[in-house]
Amino acid sequence: MNDKIYENMLLRRRFCKRVALMAIAFTISFYVSILLFGDLKAPRVMNLTDLNRCPACYGVSVCPELYSNQVIIEGHTWTSMFNAKNIFYGYTKSNRRVVLKKLAHNSELKDFDSKLRKTFNLKRNCKPIHLLNVTNVDEKLIKLVEYNFTWPDAEPRKGLVLCPYAYSLYDLVLPVLSTKKPQLDMINIWTMLSINPEPIILQILPKASGWPVPAYGGVCGRLEVVADEGQPLSALTQVAWYRKLKFAKKILDAAMDFTFKHDRFRFYLMDWSLDNIVANEKDDITFVDLEDLIVLDKHISPGKDLPNWYQRYGRELIGPGFTFSIENMCKHHLSDHNLWAACYILAGDDDPYLYPIPKEVNSSRPHFDRLLSECLNGVDRFKTITTLQHVISDMLMDEKIVGYGAVVR
Repeated sequence: MNDKIYENMLLRRRFCKRVALMAIAFTISFYVSILLFGDLKAPRVMNLTDLNRCPACYGVSVCPELYSNQVIIEGHTWTSMFNAKNIFYGYTKSNRRVVLKKLAHNSELKDFDSKLRKTFNLKRNCKPIHLLNVTNVDEKLIKLVEYNFTWPDAEPRKGLVLCPYAYSLYDLVLPVLSTKKPQLDMINIWTMLSINPEPIILQILPKASGWPVPAYGGVCGRLEVVADEGQPLSALTQVAWYRKLKFAKKILDAAMDFTFKHDRFRFYLMDWSLDNIVANEKDDITFVDLEDLIVLDKHISPGKDLPNWYQRYGRELIGPGFTFSIENMCKHHLSDHNLWAACYILAGDDDPYLYPIPKEVNSSRPHFDRLLSECLNGVDRFKTITTLQHVISDMLMDEKIVGYGAVVR
């Protein structure tokens, strides 16, 4: 009996010893990682920029502010080490909240770096700075745009689709180009188009001109800095229905703006989601994820390959849920995609934001529900959404509607 007790005690000691050794090994490896890749006191912004990858980066416009510690990141070092989305929050010296984005996962950035040398036919031991000597950046840009547009729908697309012709790219990126370093700018643009075009779009559609996008702070290396514009609507599903109605009106306004407001291009967003629309304390809304979109040049001279260019394209019933045809949108000078997408997140079959509509509203304004249904399934969304905008504006001025919206029904 004593032998059995002694044997059990020995096994327990061995087990505890192994657990202790594993814990010590993990602790040592964890802190070695911090010492190698982080700062024990606080995450340093410059460590996130990957400036060593320039000029294969987004640019350097906000580097002086970051380098002089004008932007402070919130959180701890290990938060930044294990941040899968590569999105960080912080604030400026003037206490304005900001969001810092690397615009891709680490694995995606690593894959991009591995393709860099092959794309530009650089030597095996090359460094990113050698890109300054390449002479075919314009050609690479056009090929990149053409690839993303012409590749079959069955294959994964990433980033911006520019159509119907790739040569429109040069007019699109004019707001991003500087006169001092055009070669460097083109390499930056090629990088952003390859990884994430959001910094380009935010300069083409500036917040200061009334576009519902984040205020653009600039880029440094592979880090974008934008204003923190609020909470996602997906986190505001339990707010008063009247407030939801205000958001709905602004979502419909944004759908029209992205379609009509720019004097040269239309911007069709591919990823309409309540997670990608945020609201601030003034109930202004902002679209915060502009990675996947179709940019259509509405002022091209159509060739024989576009026989139906001057016809409007209305979304076909091509499948359940959020589905659409890039090819058809790009073959017509105008599509109702943004309009349908806006109505889908408000009244579609996937957690519609405006439903359930309060009983009192349905009783006093039964046409409102019908209009939402027509926007989803009708034949003329341009007419329907204009009517919807007017109806919602009237509802927002109705004191009875305000009263019904005091609680979620």
